[in-house]
Amino acid sequence: MGIRNRERRRTNKQRREAREHTRTAKFAAGYTWGGATGQQTDPSYLVDIMLLDAAHASCEGRDPASVLAELTDRDAGAAWCALVTARVATALVEPLTEALRSGWEPRDISAILRRKVCASASDLVAAVLPDALRSQRPDTVRGARWEAQVSELASDARRLATASPTWEADICTAVTALGFVSHLGALPDLTSPTQRPEPRPDLDPSLLDKVRALLAKAEATAFEEESDAFLSKAQELMTRHNLDRAVLFQADQGGVAGIEARRCWLDDPYLKQKGFLLAVVARANRCRSVSLYKYGFVTLFGHPDDLSTAEMLFTALLVHATKQMALSARARQTVAPVAWPATRAASQDGTAPERQAPEMWPLSAAQRNASRPSYRRSFLLAYASRIGARLREAAASATDAAVESIGNSLLPVLAERERGVDEALRKMFPNTTEAEFSITDRAGWAAGQAAADLADLSWQPKLTRATA
Repeated sequence: MGIRNRERRRTNKQRREAREHTRTAKFAAGYTWGGATGQQTDPSYLVDIMLLDAAHASCEGRDPASVLAELTDRDAGAAWCALVTARVATALVEPLTEALRSGWEPRDISAILRRKVCASASDLVAAVLPDALRSQRPDTVRGARWEAQVSELASDARRLATASPTWEADICTAVTALGFVSHLGALPDLTSPTQRPEPRPDLDPSLLDKVRALLAKAEATAFEEESDAFLSKAQELMTRHNLDRAVLFQADQGGVAGIEARRCWLDDPYLKQKGFLLAVVARANRCRSVSLYKYGFVTLFGHPDDLSTAEMLFTALLVHATKQMALSARARQTVAPVAWPATRAASQDGTAPERQAPEMWPLSAAQRNASRPSYRRSFLLAYASRIGARLREAAASATDAAVESIGNSLLPVLAERERGVDEALRKMFPNTTEAEFSITDRAGWAAGQAAADLADLSWQPKLTRATA
């Protein structure tokens, strides 16, 4: 029998024996575990064996319910509950530390637990992340970045407590999180694209107030023309501000400043379509994006100011698109046939359906139902295509105005910055492919185009009304 087989059998035997013994026996003085061998065993070791058994049960096709019931047995006494609580918190540190070594950041771990397990798992793990950070001991760049993320998560962090009325449920959730984090794959290191970080002084508060006010107005108004005009103005303001800062840093440093990579987590449903919307917004702001649908995030590449602009506008546009889909669901109507262009976005894993050939057929009642997933997917793709083009026009207008006031010295700076962004993307993801999407609902495509195409993107919106 090989060494691995003997070790596996020994581990399985230990798990069976750990489950068979009662709690009172584990805490009895001089408790002997292992029968004739006379091996003395610390109760902490028995709890650890049970934790591993429960955490990895689903991976092995087993039901962990019986082990979890033993772990969360309050009748075993306060000492048992306190021991289980302490060992669960300790057990989480090692896989969290390994995840941090494998390219995951504190914000990423919290995000994927919230999406794939539950919000409670994210909050419980957030309380243990500081311990994992101390165990990992990151370098200066990562340390400052990770500590800032842990501080952001601290407001939702919740530690395991035996006195809590939800202690049993919290232990089960933490054990599930333990098994999930233990099987996370490696991710690229986000600190690798740049060796010379760009200085990031605080943005002008008055500018941020203006942009936030414009985005709030865009979300609040019921008029399409007003909403898109506010969004366009926000894009122009941020673009001009970023261009001014680009020239400033070029002059101060004598070269192009550093590039940053960020992960933007998206929520189901319509994950791929939302990723495409983020991709076109990023492109309009001189950023690039790569989607990893397996986990549900998009990696953005760009300079810090441009990335902040893209994230801010994407959030506002997604709220706007969701609102428009809800409006179209209440006002379904027949539309004329339209052409279906192919829409593409970069994807690391290359998961994308084949594009269907454009066809024209009579609209059925089912196709006009704006609640259908196919309708909403097509709506989002059409909306993203049109809004992306309009944001690029607004950014180009701001760039032209900046060139007129600053001079042609701005153009080489922008070209060099974009080359640097492309190079950073290729360095981190050398094997990306373009994801191609299918437009499967003609009514959804037309409604999405209309939601973005009715807007007059001048700063002074022109509202029209129907006349008899």
